[in-house]
Amino acid sequence: MWPLHPKKADNIAGSLISVAKALEQVASVGVHVRPGISHDDLLHSIGGSIESTVDWVRLLCVLGSEVERGNFDRVSDDIWHFDAECIEADGDYVAIANRFVILAKGALPLADIRDRVKVEDGEAWLEFALEGQRIHWDLKAKNDWADPELYLRLQQLVAARTAGKRFFTAGLGQDSLISFGDDQMRQALSKLSGLEFQWE
Repeated sequence: MWPLHPKKADNIAGSLISVAKALEQVASVGVHVRPGISHDDLLHSIGGSIESTVDWVRLLCVLGSEVERGNFDRVSDDIWHFDAECIEADGDYVAIANRFVILAKGALPLADIRDRVKVEDGEAWLEFALEGQRIHWDLKAKNDWADPELYLRLQQLVAARTAGKRFFTAGLGQDSLISFGDDQMRQALSKLSGLEFQWE
């Protein structure tokens, strides 16, 4: 099941760094806070002040989530904190696919995305248009877990359309951090966070 490289939560505590310094360093490797998201929005989830210390993993999880107030906007378009136990009804796979589209920044131009989720009937699928072609993928319906095959298929699509850029993940348990970029970005983010981001 997703994520592909799970780690136990008690094994992933990273080093502490000030929020301000962490945001500066993570931006230098390609993970940015979206325009309109304030420090106060981040601190609403993290706690403390901009000079307070934060664990790297905690910071990346907050960056990959939504602001926990107001319109619940995405904090970053460059990283996603994904919980694999998220499939309950129609629209859930559409939401996942749309987040991958956002991460890929034009490299995965999926359009007219549709899905069907009938867990009790063992039915799940995702379909979309890509470069004039209609693509349909049948997926496994296993309780409320996302089918990991979806990640592999999206990875294949984006790898065929980019020069050296792909999705990469770090497993945290049943959840994971997912980003997109070249190998230099993957290695830099791994070094900063202490997590082992992997292509697949």
